[in-house]
Amino acid sequence: MSKRPPLRRSPARRGQRIASHALLIACAFVLLIFPLFSRLASARAPALRVWFFDVGQGDATLIETPLGRQVLVDGGPDRTILQKLPQTMWPWDRTLDAVVITHPDADHITGLTSVLEQYDVAAIYETGVRGGTPMIAGLVSAMATEGARMKPVRAGQSFEMDGVIFDVLWPTEAFLQKERDRNNTSVVLRVRYGSTTLLLTGDAEESVEAVMARSAGDVDVLKVGHHGSRTSTTAKFLQAVTPEEVVISAGEDNRYGHPHPIVLARLREAGARVSRTDQDGDLLLVSDGASYSLTPAFLPF
Repeated sequence: MSKRPPLRRSPARRGQRIASHALLIACAFVLLIFPLFSRLASARAPALRVWFFDVGQGDATLIETPLGRQVLVDGGPDRTILQKLPQTMWPWDRTLDAVVITHPDADHITGLTSVLEQYDVAAIYETGVRGGTPMIAGLVSAMATEGARMKPVRAGQSFEMDGVIFDVLWPTEAFLQKERDRNNTSVVLRVRYGSTTLLLTGDAEESVEAVMARSAGDVDVLKVGHHGSRTSTTAKFLQAVTPEEVVISAGEDNRYGHPHPIVLARLREAGARVSRTDQDGDLLLVSDGASYSLTPAFLPF
């Protein structure tokens, strides 16, 4: 009986396998070294850096001071935040100087449970509003387990980190005692560095914006309320704060229709340049205190 000749792979197929392996290795290498090179590049020029993460239909914003201290505002609707943070921090950095919880809606807090489990958080700033979302119980448990310092946040408070000033504009204690709408209990945070001003409004709606119109002042960059819902970003508010740049955090093809066409029309009328996480991906604001830029962050994933 004749022996079957050994199978031989064609040179073309061997070449394809080698090319595939090389591509995988190259991709892995890029993903591993990207955070390091990103940090080395940014370290050349101390500045305020703010990442508006593309976390789908939700909110998560990382603020970094010129000396590298980090404040995370909300954590998004799932664990996506755990993919984003390592791409913007030193690979060995597992600490956050502060976490700000704007309000206890699932699309803002779900990712924070995982953050607290994997990062050391020095302080958590929150209003104390609990609401009825299922995710809040897990977050409260994680906060207790990890032992982070809890700090109540109210309008009128300010704190400073490395020349960056954080002003709490909302909510007031009196408002929290009577309000039942979680969106309107959102922490409204004004961030100032030199001549650059950023306003983060959580999910605050029209009635809160009416108050902010009298106290926020002019801002350079506005992160619009409630993902661009028609319940926020009124024409009067835009006339009061006169933003040059606007950020909308929303999920691609989300079922809520955010951002609403009416809001986009108001922004066009106000002359603001609009950047959207559903279209532009992760966004990065950089300010040296005298000038600023807002561009796509180009994170790998």
